[in-house]
Amino acid sequence: MKKLKLEDLKSLDNQDPLSRYREEFYLPKNTIYFDGNSLGPVPTKTIENLNITINDEWGRDLINSWNKADWINLPQTLGDKIAPLLGAKSGEVIVVDSTSVNLFKVLTSALRLNDKRKKIISESTNFPSDLYILEGVNAMSNNQYECLLIEDDDIDIEKYIDSSVAVVMLSHINYKTGRISDMKTITNYAHKKGALVVWDLSHSVGVIPMDLHNIGVDFAVGCTYKHLNGGPG
Repeated sequence: MKKLKLEDLKSLDNQDPLSRYREEFYLPKNTIYFDGNSLGPVPTKTIENLNITINDEWGRDLINSWNKADWINLPQTLGDKIAPLLGAKSGEVIVVDSTSVNLFKVLTSALRLNDKRKKIISESTNFPSDLYILEGVNAMSNNQYECLLIEDDDIDIEKYIDSSVAVVMLSHINYKTGRISDMKTITNYAHKKGALVVWDLSHSVGVIPMDLHNIGVDFAVGCTYKHLNGGPG
């Protein structure tokens, strides 16, 4: 096997059909960035758009931009732009708050919809802040729920879902292992058992195709600052 030299690697980079996309992002020179799963880099167009927002919409038009720039409808407008990435229909997605705040809202809503059941299923290696929300919601409910955290090496989640389960709360992609959960199989099985499902799409949106509408997903949350390069917040 040929030993690769620096010149060989540079040649491969020059032949890479995706290399031109680096120019579409603001990145420091001599930096190789592999942490877009935590915070995506800044698209150069974003800098231009932010300048327009700050100088024109906010600076010049002030309060008029709620209507003139249609700020008031941004949650729905942005949601409709993201919907195709999720396999969702227009009007099914909104962009609001943070992942944790939204998870709190949808988890409490799901539990109220299934209030006769007192068990919640998740994974021990779910994203830490998701588990904090789960613990907090249960504490606010006087710890009336049994929270079953499945070990990561046990991928047969369906065997834990029975008629006592109110909500199954999972991440589509495990942030530690990269394992992709079978959204369709798990959601369909949970529905057969009368359980609702909450999916966290933070690590999968913009990376792998999804079909939320046709699968019939009950609730899903996610963020735009990772693979969608939407900035922190």
